[in-house]
Amino acid sequence: MSGFAGIIAADGEDGHRLLLERWSEALRDYGPDRTSLRIDPGAGFCFAFLKTGPAPQTAEQPLSLDGRIWLIGDVRLDAREELRKKLRIACGELPASATDEDLILLSWRAWGEAGMERLLGDFAFALWNSEARHLLCVRDLMGGKPLFYAHVNNCFYFSNSLSVLRKAPGLSQDLDEVFVGDFLLQEWCLDAERTVYQHLRRLPPGFILSYSDNRIALRRYAELPIEEPLALKRPEEYVQGFRSLLHEAVQDRLPHGPCTIFLSGGLDSTSVAATASQMVASDRGRGDLRALTVDCRPLFADEEAGFASIAAKRLGLPIEILPRPVCLPYDGWNRDGLCTPEPYNDPLLLAGQLQYQKAAAHSRVVLTGYGGDDILTGQAWPFLVYLLRGKRFAAAIRTFGAYLWKHKRLPPLRGGFRGKLFGWLKHDDVPEFPGWLAPGFSQQYALRDRWEEMHKPPANPHPWHPIAYALLRSHFWSTWFEAEEPEWTRQPVQVRSPLLDQRVVRYLLRLPPVPWCMHKHLLRQAMRGTLPEEILARRKTPLLGDPLVLLRASGRWQPSAPAEPAEAVRRFVDWRTLSKILDNAKDSSLWEALRPISLHHWANSIEKADLIR
Repeated sequence: MSGFAGIIAADGEDGHRLLLERWSEALRDYGPDRTSLRIDPGAGFCFAFLKTGPAPQTAEQPLSLDGRIWLIGDVRLDAREELRKKLRIACGELPASATDEDLILLSWRAWGEAGMERLLGDFAFALWNSEARHLLCVRDLMGGKPLFYAHVNNCFYFSNSLSVLRKAPGLSQDLDEVFVGDFLLQEWCLDAERTVYQHLRRLPPGFILSYSDNRIALRRYAELPIEEPLALKRPEEYVQGFRSLLHEAVQDRLPHGPCTIFLSGGLDSTSVAATASQMVASDRGRGDLRALTVDCRPLFADEEAGFASIAAKRLGLPIEILPRPVCLPYDGWNRDGLCTPEPYNDPLLLAGQLQYQKAAAHSRVVLTGYGGDDILTGQAWPFLVYLLRGKRFAAAIRTFGAYLWKHKRLPPLRGGFRGKLFGWLKHDDVPEFPGWLAPGFSQQYALRDRWEEMHKPPANPHPWHPIAYALLRSHFWSTWFEAEEPEWTRQPVQVRSPLLDQRVVRYLLRLPPVPWCMHKHLLRQAMRGTLPEEILARRKTPLLGDPLVLLRASGRWQPSAPAEPAEAVRRFVDWRTLSKILDNAKDSSLWEALRPISLHHWANSIEKADLIR
């Protein structure tokens, strides 16, 4: 996960070397292996390299094949061989040593902007045409890599580090109050372009930014398609198709050197681990795959470590059980190193950072099972409606009848009926509008209307995977990925999630939900004979204890509002009301009521970090 930053001066002015040198030093969290810097008339770039693999990487950027078009960015491509085949037709034979960066430059040479649509993987990069003085910034569809930018004083600044970009001269540090309002309502902003800072923007996933003649233009270049559902002849074909794609996704992400997998006792991470273990066993070039599992005992009866150990033993995978560090909420938030780029509602952030520290001691790449819940928990009701509207009555009877015959019950419909019923009855499970928001702030930004918008059923066109498709189209996952960047974790570690590979996601979106997405039936069939029966038979299990609730019940911690809220965030919250609410908050309402506390700690940590600099 290499770091990069750049400056384009519209007036052609030079003199940015000192700033680029400071940026280059700050990017070492991203790339400790090598730093490079290039200054052209009216433009400058710096790069910090992190070697990960498995594909060849360019250690020094920006890179050019012709001295005219330059690339700088953080790039990891999927489906390289398919892309290479297309490029051979367009450009001729390619050397085996061609890096992902080379392939992007060749794609640009062959197809221009249309070539960006052919790229799969996790990437954020910029292409600089030094003759035309035109900059193009590109971010992948799933949002696996971030890209931030600012336009001030006839200069365009960009980087994959928000903290680095904040150091741009003349840039206001004023907070974006719409972003703050969304954070207090749901912990992430509905608007994919906003950051917590008013004059700093992020490039949304699947978008291209063009900068020329001191003007910015954005356009979407990629979107998840809605395709016809798969209609294969035999059940085995569905399973084999998924296995093949998962194999490709893991293969494209598994380095040749050491690798860590965050392993739980569920199906998602164990399926990724099983696939990776098979590759390591069959390819001596791959090596040293280890599992890391966090055990929350004795805080509560945590079963994850036990099930993860069973899976690891079956796979012949070395596993380290990491006892959850003994820390109280907000421990360490006043330390210099515990400062996140944007607000983050994780009172146990210190414990999470220690997990990444442990992973970084072994490897630079971490595999996860993120993404399996999006589609593979499935909705039967929308699929039934889709079949009936299409007058596919025989298919509906055959599909749902077979499920009923086999399981002696109908598949879980998940049609939203329970949520509607709770809404009518004012059930406690329905979240309430936060009563601790400052009235003036709430009215100024119509936060009640915005809160109601957040809790509306997703409006999107996918006929049988509406919830999953809505989540994947939102920038929920890109926000999640950004929180695993080195400037958040403080470790030079790259997190990769094979189940969110675009090829895998598109295949899963075409799956008939019944039976394949009912209780992750597809995963259970795909891993039969590979994972132990204890894992295959295990149902989706929520965490058996909430650490914050348990710490409060034990008397070791009592949540409280700060006596002196940080000046930067004081006006957003009615702190007296919050203090009263915290006294009675429990379960999910406790986490919601802690958002202002997390915002306060974040603002203090940013102020302290700025003073130290």
